[in-house]
Amino acid sequence: MEVTDATFVVTDVETTGTSADTNRVIELGAVKVRDGQVLDRFQHLVNPQRSVPGRITKLTGITTAMVFDAPPMEDVLPAYLDFLGEGVFVAHNQSFDRDFIDAELERLGRNPLQNDGLCTLRLARRLLPGLDSKGLSRLAQFYDIDVDGRHRALGDAEATSIVLRRLLQQLEFEHRIETLDELLSFQYQSYQTVRETPSHLEQIRNEVLPDVPDAPGVYALRNSSGTSLYIGKAKCLPDRLRSHFTAVESRSGRKRKMLQKVRTVDWETTPTELQALLRESHLIKTEKPRYNRAQRRYYSRPFIRLDATHEYPTVSWTRSLSDDGAEYYGPVRNAEQAEMVVDVVSRFFQLRECDDSRLHLGQRCLYADMDRCTAPCEEENPGRYAEVVNRVQAFLEGRDPTVLDRLRDRMQQASDQHDFERAAKFRDTIEQLERILEKQRIAAAPVRQHHAALVHTENDREGRVDVLLVRFGRFEDAIVCPLPFDDEQQARLQDRCRAVFDPSVTPPDSLSKRDTTEIRLLLHWTYSHRDELTAVRWTPERPPEAMAEAIASAVAEQADLPT
Repeated sequence: MEVTDATFVVTDVETTGTSADTNRVIELGAVKVRDGQVLDRFQHLVNPQRSVPGRITKLTGITTAMVFDAPPMEDVLPAYLDFLGEGVFVAHNQSFDRDFIDAELERLGRNPLQNDGLCTLRLARRLLPGLDSKGLSRLAQFYDIDVDGRHRALGDAEATSIVLRRLLQQLEFEHRIETLDELLSFQYQSYQTVRETPSHLEQIRNEVLPDVPDAPGVYALRNSSGTSLYIGKAKCLPDRLRSHFTAVESRSGRKRKMLQKVRTVDWETTPTELQALLRESHLIKTEKPRYNRAQRRYYSRPFIRLDATHEYPTVSWTRSLSDDGAEYYGPVRNAEQAEMVVDVVSRFFQLRECDDSRLHLGQRCLYADMDRCTAPCEEENPGRYAEVVNRVQAFLEGRDPTVLDRLRDRMQQASDQHDFERAAKFRDTIEQLERILEKQRIAAAPVRQHHAALVHTENDREGRVDVLLVRFGRFEDAIVCPLPFDDEQQARLQDRCRAVFDPSVTPPDSLSKRDTTEIRLLLHWTYSHRDELTAVRWTPERPPEAMAEAIASAVAEQADLPT
């Protein structure tokens, strides 16, 4: 019989204890499955004719009162046997459940079960030797199974039926198990005959991984022809690569399929984790490995644009940066987020939303009637409008939290009025704004005016501090400073500051998609490490030597060194 034609009856019993001789069944649940489809379900509480121990109630939720009026086993068991029919008896730790049912049959003067038996615990031990535990809870977590009623008979039977389906898929794919006889005999094979580590993986583990340097970097898993299958980055290359080749059996089917094709591993070290992140992004987009799902192309990300050169500035969003004197903030994830930020600025700061031709007409518009504009067309007061623009700048740089506070007040009011849908919208807006503005707070400037040195001490590397140099919002260079900080390091730092923070260098006329992507990756990385970074800002008025001194002081302060 083919496995796909077999009927499996996945069964679970809840009992008053662990011994089938002295304890009794209090609940019986089963799921009938064929070819991956659930055909029917069976569930019954059983009166054990004794009280349910407290520890069992605590585990299952079944009390003595719940089973008091339940039918006895002599009424439930015949119905279960009809449900079982000639199907394969399946359970997780089959001997436990089968022993209890056989014991109940013996008490009724009947023969034990004659059905074929299949144990999912035995299968898991042979198919997933790398998994730390083969218990049902761990397997449910591993396979991301979400079933109601765990530790109740039907709930556990449902979970076990899903585990069975996944194991059968793996058996067909990896071991060509197609018949029921092959399946039943597989569960009794010795561990040694079930699986030997593929020779190519053994070779990588023994000959390649020991040579991987203890450093940040990027790596590529390649097939026999040298084509990249997967590119990744690591804070520590040995740890990350070992994780790929350890407990291979417990990986998802997609990852196991990839590892079957891997024949070589290449790596490239980088001085810092941030450089590994940027390098990974570029390599993935260049080589487009089959098993990298994310970062496969460059995107045009939106920026928030504040036309600061105008007498009455407006705020909008754009996907391109121009050397037009405007201030650009971001980038943000997508157009939806950009629209949200622009809308919040318009609502809370009331900057004009009309074009210049409408402004010069001197006529009040709909936005002014909606109280979304200060109406500079009617009342020309550049000084007052400039104060509002300053507040907008503080908001976009993450320095002014008042808008978030007002949004939280409105969310609370909506909740108090039981308008939960409106409160949820406020909540979503607040969460997005918090993340965007926190990134901007770290930058503390528009993109073109973002010049800083980021001192990173908690880099998982003892005896060193990383200094990351940023100019025009883009990562420019990294300096790894061994501790203690000496004169040679100070001279090197001054040289790099002269090169990176040269006041004569003008901002780029435009930014490519790669530039925009790397600015966004830099913002994301600084946000993720915001509690580990100290920012030293640079302005054109600050000489490079003074900048180097400020960085050295920050290094000494963060590393607890004498200045």
